[in-house]
Amino acid sequence: MQSIETRTENEVTILQQNQSTLLAWMASAVVTTDAEQKNAEDLLINARQGLKAVEAKRKDLLQPVNETRDRINALFKPLTDKLSMGIHIVNEALQNYHLKQAKEAEKLQAIALAEQAAQLAESKTTGEVVEIVPTADIPLAPTKTSQAHLGSVTYRDDFDVSIVDPLLVPRELCDPNLSRIRARVKSGVTEIPGVLITKKYITVAKGGK
Repeated sequence: MQSIETRTENEVTILQQNQSTLLAWMASAVVTTDAEQKNAEDLLINARQGLKAVEAKRKDLLQPVNETRDRINALFKPLTDKLSMGIHIVNEALQNYHLKQAKEAEKLQAIALAEQAAQLAESKTTGEVVEIVPTADIPLAPTKTSQAHLGSVTYRDDFDVSIVDPLLVPRELCDPNLSRIRARVKSGVTEIPGVLITKKYITVAKGGK
């Protein structure tokens, strides 16, 4: 039994032979007489009919291939859907935990810096020498890239942007235009009238070599 590739090559050869006159004429496609006009018109009609025959044969040969592809896709789809859902769930859990860590670090940093500022302000009154807390003792934000057992995961800063009051959005950002608003947020702007901006993280996972 012929393979699909061999059968296809044979069909293409036959169809090409049927259009040999046109293919040869294409090298010097010039019409200068009434007779040549009639000949070219015949070639045109025959070529259009030939193109339909070629497309019909191509679809005919592809039908079993497409049916096989559809069956394979149907068999893989349940597992693909489950893995995609799993990736979404794990991503969401990691993003929420990273965001929680970042907020907690910011909170502790603010407290530490406020205590230092208060001590410095008091020392100006009392004349007491205040020992500055070493930077190393101030809580740090979670690292952007975490080394896992199988590779690494990077947490990129991102934001959810939604328009809550179009009338308050600055004119240079109107229709309001979400693309312009997102660009403004990515530039470092965290507050825009009429716009709710929520910080989040996007994970980028890389497997180890």
